[in-house]
This record gives sequence, structure tokens and C-alpha cells, in this order.
Amino acid sequence: MAAGVALPVVMPGFAAVFIAALCVGGTFMVITLAALQEGKRIAGSNATVLIAAMTSAFAAGQIIGPLTVSGSSGFSTALIIAAVLLAGSALLLRRGQPH
Repeated sequence: MAAGVALPVVMPGFAAVFIAALCVGGTFMVITLAALQEGKRIAGSNATVLIAAMTSAFAAGQIIGPLTVSGSSGFSTALIIAAVLLAGSALLLRRGQPH
């Protein structure tokens, strides 16, 4: 996902945006599906309220993200920051996994 976010910065053009959309969109869909399934598993019969809250949080992120980027020092800078944060979070998650 981090590579997909950074790709339009290092390789401008339609092909890069298309590949980035596949990388980011496909990954986001899988992460969202896994999170909702885990929420359903944890909440059991009360899953509806938790899934509604999670869906609202995802939607809020879709609104807050672009608003945050619009106030930054440029779209490319925002993409690089996002890619670094994604890669860092992946490393932290990997570090917490048993080998």
C-alpha cells in the first residue's frame, strides 16, 4: 500500500495513477473487509452497532484525509508522508507478530 501511495510521486502519469489505485484500493478493500469480519467475530450478536461505528469511522477518514492534505505543503509531500507512515505502521505491526 505504501508503494502504491508513493508511486505517483516517483512516476508521474496515468499508468502510475492506475497502478497506484489498484495497489491502494485493493489493499484498502481487503483491510476493511478483514476489520469488519473481526469486529463481527468480537461483537457477536451486537455486531450491527460495532460495524456501523466502524463504517462511520472509515467514512470520516475519507473526508478528513483530503481536508488534511489540502492544508499541507503540496500533494506530493502529503503522499510521501502517507507512504512513510504506512510503511512505518507495517513495520510496527510486523514487529508485534510472533515468528
